[in-house]
Amino acid sequence: MKDQGLLQVVGTPIGNLADISERAKLALAGADLVACEDTRRCGQLYRLLGLAAPKMVSCYKENELARCEQIVAELRQGKTVVLVSDGGMPGISDPGAKLVAAVRRALVRVEVIPGPSAVATAVAGTGFEGGFVFVGCPERKAVALAKQVESLRREVRHLAFYESPNRVEATVEALLAGLGNRQAWLARELTKMHEEWIGPDLQSILNQLQARGEVRGECVLVVHGAGEIVDSIEISDGELLARLAAGEGVKDVAAWLAEMAGVSKKEAYGRVQALKDAV
Repeated sequence: MKDQGLLQVVGTPIGNLADISERAKLALAGADLVACEDTRRCGQLYRLLGLAAPKMVSCYKENELARCEQIVAELRQGKTVVLVSDGGMPGISDPGAKLVAAVRRALVRVEVIPGPSAVATAVAGTGFEGGFVFVGCPERKAVALAKQVESLRREVRHLAFYESPNRVEATVEALLAGLGNRQAWLARELTKMHEEWIGPDLQSILNQLQARGEVRGECVLVVHGAGEIVDSIEISDGELLARLAAGEGVKDVAAWLAEMAGVSKKEAYGRVQALKDAV
C-alpha cells in the first residue's frame, strides 16, 4: 500500500479529444478511484481513450460536500484519486473546489494536471490585452442581472462569462444597456467542429443572435474592460438644458453625458429625456 494518498485534479477536453495530454492520460490510467461529475460521461472518455476504467464515484454540485469525507478516507488509505469534470478544469465553474479544499485540510497531497479551459481559450482568442475577471455564469433574473452589470461597469479588467445558449441573447442585451457598445466576442462550441466566434462588439453580437433566432452549444462571452478609470465629472442640469436649447438632440447630449460623467448610456438618456420633458 502507498504511504500517502494523492488527489490528481485533471483537465480533460472541452470538445476535441485530441486536446488530452499524455500526462492526463497517464493519470486516468493509474487512478484507483475517479471522482467525476457524471460517471457515464467519464466512462465514455475512458472508452474513447482505450483505457480500462477504474471504480468511479459521482461528484457533482449537489453532492460534492457529502463526497468529501468518503474521498478523503480513500486518500488516507494511500489511494490515488483522480478528479475530473465533464470537460475542462475542475473547480473552474465546474464542481471540484470544495473537494480540493477538504483534501488540503486533511493534509493530503494535491497535484494539478493542466488541461483545456473554456475561459482561457476564449480570452486568448479575443486579442484583448491585460488581465480578466472570470465572472462565471451571469445572474438569471433581469433585475439581478442589471445590478450585476452595474457592479462591473467600472471594472478595468476584461469580463468573461459562461452562458447557456437559451439565455445568451438576454445577457448580451443587458450588458449592452449597462456598459454601452464595448468590444466583445462570443465564442460558441469551442474546439468542436462547429466552433464559431461572433463579434467584434456587443451590438454586433446582439444583432447576429436576434437574426438567427436559435443558438446552440455552450457559450463563453468576453467583454472588454472599462479601460483606465477616471474620476467622474458632475454635470449640472443647467449644462444639459443649455445643450438642448442650443439644438443638440437628446441622444447626442446623453452620449456626451455618459462619457463625461462615467454613467451608462441608458442612465444618461433617461436623465436628459426627463429634463426635456419637464421643460
